[in-house]
Amino acid sequence: MTLQVKKIRLSELEKFANSKEFQNYEVIPISTIRAQSYLANPHGHPDDIVLYLGFTDNKLVAFRSIFADTLISEDQLIRFGWCSGSWVHEQHRRLGYSGQLLREAYNDWDKKLAFTNYSPHSEKLYLKTGLFQPIHQFEGARLYLYAKTTKLFQARINPVTAVLFKITDFFIELIVNVFGIFYKPKTNSTVLLSEIEKPDEACYQFIKSNPANSVFKRREAELKWILEYPWLTQQKNDESSRYPFSSFSGNFYYRTVKVKRDNKLLGLFIFSVREGHLKTLYFNLTEDCTKEIAAFLKKYCLSNKIEHITIYKKELTDQLLSRKFPFLYAKRYGQKIYSTFQVSNKKQHTFQDGDGDLFFT
Repeated sequence: MTLQVKKIRLSELEKFANSKEFQNYEVIPISTIRAQSYLANPHGHPDDIVLYLGFTDNKLVAFRSIFADTLISEDQLIRFGWCSGSWVHEQHRRLGYSGQLLREAYNDWDKKLAFTNYSPHSEKLYLKTGLFQPIHQFEGARLYLYAKTTKLFQARINPVTAVLFKITDFFIELIVNVFGIFYKPKTNSTVLLSEIEKPDEACYQFIKSNPANSVFKRREAELKWILEYPWLTQQKNDESSRYPFSSFSGNFYYRTVKVKRDNKLLGLFIFSVREGHLKTLYFNLTEDCTKEIAAFLKKYCLSNKIEHITIYKKELTDQLLSRKFPFLYAKRYGQKIYSTFQVSNKKQHTFQDGDGDLFFT
């Protein structure tokens, strides 16, 4: 069956999201908060096509969403689109609809697309097109503390295992609490780390004076956009059941940590916590404070009963894996960033943990 494709430009997005047509969809192609984020994107242009809608018999059966960004390839600024959100109705899968919408986006975005933050299944689908090649491999880790077996093994839960998992979770918490008593970090006492909700003016002045040497130039404008327009809300509404991707979380927040010595700002880093999962997202430091950051994260996880953390920054990963205590279990974990165009990085620009759409969720 032929797929009819409808394209929504950024300049049309707000009107479309408020239209009766949109409200009547059984599955919506974008959440309200994600639409607001797209509209606030400092890299967005009015003519950007941000939604690709696929219809059969006037029914929405597939969609793909794209948002604009820029990167540095050597000294050249390249504008491109992040693939972020692809859905096909379960009764219409394996018909090539996702690939068709991707080809449309590929041509519309001047053959410049990228993706990351993927599931193994979606990675296979992207690579099957032959359009993408990896431009970076994160060498990260995932470490578990107050792990919840009821979350880790959801597919295997039945009345019997539910009781066993709850008992296991009780003993995990007990063991970690004991570990917390004996955890005494050894760090440089002259380096102080302080937690705030969002970067303050001092942080943004530091970023301006010490721009991170990263491929994706996320500075004050980009950070303010991301932190003020995340894709998750703690207010549950009708959209959460109609949108096939994340839009609601009962517990989601960002934190910024300022790193100082003798009252001089050495830099900052940003992380998020969502339902007990901590992710590091952004680092900008003029000195190596890896040991101090590792100690801070361990204490934070203990104090806030974090279930597990994901880190992509290699130096921090190596530090935590070499001294895992008080974490119960740790494993290597990393994803790649893929693009459809050549990215040259001879000057060794860095990649940030939150690059792509990871920062938003």
